Formats: sequence, C-alpha cells, structure tokens
Amino acid sequence: MRRRRLTSIDMQKDQEPGSLTRVLADIADERAAQDQMWGVQEFPDGSGPEFTEHAESAKEECGAAWSRGRLTWRHILTEEFFEALAESEPEKLRTELVQTAAVAVKWVQSLDRRHGITRHSVREGGGRSEKLVRDRIPEIIQETGRAADFRTADADEYPALLRAKLYEEAGEYVATGDPAELADLLEVVHALASLHGITLGELEQQRSAKAALHGGFTARLVLRLPE
Repeated sequence: MRRRRLTSIDMQKDQEPGSLTRVLADIADERAAQDQMWGVQEFPDGSGPEFTEHAESAKEECGAAWSRGRLTWRHILTEEFFEALAESEPEKLRTELVQTAAVAVKWVQSLDRRHGITRHSVREGGGRSEKLVRDRIPEIIQETGRAADFRTADADEYPALLRAKLYEEAGEYVATGDPAELADLLEVVHALASLHGITLGELEQQRSAKAALHGGFTARLVLRLPE
C-alpha cells in the first residue's frame, strides 16, 4: 500500500492540541530518555489474581461515577490499571497494559485540547548508571590505574540484572554482527542456567533433545504466518 505524502496541512494538524501524533512523539522521546538513563530493565510482573478485588472495586467506582455524571479520567485509568494488575497470563496482561496506555494517551490528548500543548521536557542524567559486569572487571580497571565504584548485587535483584545483561549482549551482537559477541552472550546463558540449578551438561542435553524433536535452524526455513 502506498504511503500518503504528508502535506503542510497534515504537519500543522499534528501540532494542534489533542493531536495523537504529537502525544505519541512525546512518549517516544520519554521512552528513549528512560533507556538512556537506565538501560534495559527486566523485572518480574508482580501482577496476579490478588489484585482482582481491587479491579472489581475500581470498576464499580467507575460505573457509579458514570451513573452520577461525575466520571473522570482518574476513574477510567484506575479501572484499566487494576484490570492489568489482576492479570498474570502474559497475553492477557499485555492486552490490559496496552489498553491502560491507550487511556493514558487519551487523557494527555484531552489535557492538550483543554489547556493547549505543553512542551514535554525529558529528564537528562540523574539515573542510576550501572550494570552487571564480569567478576574480574574491578581488578582489570584497577590495573589501568583508574578508579571505579562497584557493589555486590543482592540475591533478589541478581536474576533481573542477568536478564538485562542477556538483552544487552544480544543487542551488541545484533548491532555489530561480531561473532565474538556470542561468547559474551553464552557466558550470560551459563550464569542463568546456574541460577536455575542447571549444569552445562544438562543444558546441552536439553538443547540436543529439542533439536532431535524439532530440528535446528540449518535448513533456513521461514514460516509464513497467516494474515
């Protein structure tokens, strides 16, 4: 399908109060700033059925406000937020989070229409710039005569730091195409396997078993998904 060329009128509309394009651009800028400040972050979802009661309460409050003619964006966003928190199945959780984000975007659009466009200023710096590194990195840095600040990760945060490292190393390989980056990626995989109590021999057995059952990737097969 051919993409319609943007005219000056189109671009002017994007700058009008309530423009979806403008709001999404601000969100994209904010996300880029967050990545620059914090890097890739991986945490458990922390959602689940224990929030079902909160979701039901928020839904009832939203309905009551609607019936009284006093519905606010706060009611709507709160209902969507707690509906997301009540989900633990990834696909349903993702759906609810997208709906929550969409309501937040609509709220921003409403603010822009009522109060005009406010320039969004992303934060720069101030983030906790740190990442998991190999065990000998402190020693290597000290040998160069430089000083560096290190700490030992808590047991509870270690899995999340490893998952973030997995994304970091995979991203470096994708960005450079350097096969040497695969060694770094494999080191993280080994650490994750150890975290789960799996030896390297057991990990290889699992890989081999799956290859025997489903095959590998040597045939270069690409599945065409239905429309």
